[in-house]
Amino acid sequence: MITPTSIVGIDLGIKDLVVTSDGIKYSNKKVLMKFEKRLKRLQKELSRREKGSKNYLKTKEKIARVHAKIKNYRKHYLNDIAKEIVNDHDIIVTESLLVKDMFKDKRKAFNKSLSDACISTLRSLIEWKCKIKGKIYYKINTYYPSSQICSYCGYKNSKLKDLSIREYDCPKCGSHNDRDINASLNIMFEGLKLHYQS
Repeated sequence: MITPTSIVGIDLGIKDLVVTSDGIKYSNKKVLMKFEKRLKRLQKELSRREKGSKNYLKTKEKIARVHAKIKNYRKHYLNDIAKEIVNDHDIIVTESLLVKDMFKDKRKAFNKSLSDACISTLRSLIEWKCKIKGKIYYKINTYYPSSQICSYCGYKNSKLKDLSIREYDCPKCGSHNDRDINASLNIMFEGLKLHYQS
């Protein structure tokens, strides 16, 4: 195990896949959505083909190639993010999100974006790379309200349960906060607590 000299908190999300306490944002590339029209067209084409015919098998092969392209693109992107974060920091702290529960959201577009983001895969990659490189990885409590607490003064603002509020001024100390960067800072502070307790 290395002697840690740097720490980063990570807020995982849909709009931006990763927001770090350093203020770095990695966008959600929405790979599946980029290929969605093409897939729909090919699947429609497949349904018109005679099952088992040469053209049916050709179309099926085209669909498989598109799915492979999506998988590889996503895999490389997530791997690059995890590699960069783990290489640059000695202690990495993430949320312990219940992704299965998040899928219970009734909004179809939200669930599609969540699926496309592959949050669980990214978190597993970060954890795995930390083990390989001897870095320290912490997951904070699922229900810790990282977005609602001001990272400057600690004031908890329950109005921030409204996810549409992306930036705000703290009603107690007046500091201007970016919702996701603020959350990542709080995640980092919680990680520090866990580190000093261990």
